[in-house]
Amino acid sequence: MTIPPVKGLWAFVKSADKTATSAGESTGHSHLIRMALAVAAAMMATVAANPSALASPRDTIRPTTPFLSYAQGYYCGVLIVGMQRSTDNVTPQSQLKYEVFVDGAPFGPAIDQGSVSGVWAWFQGAVVPPGPILPPGPHMITSKAQDAAGNWSAPSRALPVTGYRC
Repeated sequence: MTIPPVKGLWAFVKSADKTATSAGESTGHSHLIRMALAVAAAMMATVAANPSALASPRDTIRPTTPFLSYAQGYYCGVLIVGMQRSTDNVTPQSQLKYEVFVDGAPFGPAIDQGSVSGVWAWFQGAVVPPGPILPPGPHMITSKAQDAAGNWSAPSRALPVTGYRC
């Protein structure tokens, strides 16, 4: 039996119908063992010549845009943001990450804690421990979702908020 070439590898396996002897002669099943070894060698040669043969395709599709449904600035730099979850073609919804942006700059993460009302972030400003502080004045708030492959969604719609001093 001849196994076809795989990336330059040829194997020839002779079939035998003999039984094993203590002298190490061919056994009735030696052709199966040799065939298994030849197939394994062919697979190893294929992977060695083409490492991407085992690689899965890279996720290049970004998550859907989160729907920013609530953003409110409070005294002392506190900001509360709520949004509906995004979806992704590969990453499970519970594993998506969210980032809140103030005037286009990253402000902090919004953690999905499984609430039926969506994803919420409460940035407590100068309280202990101190977090990001929403500066006094008018701002525009957006959010983005990120999947496990690092793809970012498009920014959500922008909502206006006002930050207040203590």
